[in-house]
Amino acid sequence: MHKITVYLIMVGIVFLIAGGCLAMSSWKNADNIEFLKSYGWEVKKHPIEKEEVTIPEKFDDVYENYNKLQVEAGLDLSDFCGKKGVRYTYEVTNYPVKVKSTVRANIIIIDNTPVAGDIMTTDLDGFMHSLNSQIM
Repeated sequence: MHKITVYLIMVGIVFLIAGGCLAMSSWKNADNIEFLKSYGWEVKKHPIEKEEVTIPEKFDDVYENYNKLQVEAGLDLSDFCGKKGVRYTYEVTNYPVKVKSTVRANIIIIDNTPVAGDIMTTDLDGFMHSLNSQIM
């Protein structure tokens, strides 16, 4: 698969797994910011998006690739198949190189636990990488 095609599919995962209403939890915004900070990322104080997500019961190739990013960061979605959670998206303020669009940090929270995350842009020639990678 071409790099752009894979990238677009992975971006699609982030946006297409979003569902209807937002789940309520005791997990706080400050916890998200601290979680991202533990990987070295600084973000704006409030999320730019917050959506309910459902991890599929069985991973297709796209989810297998996305989970590889999670494993690189010490996370693993495979234990959360079929579960619902919330995806929070923040604007990254300390990306180490200049890029032409906003760099975003995504975190998926299930049962008050961060189970996935990534750093990305939404440009067609953009990128997505694991939380512990500074530059792809």
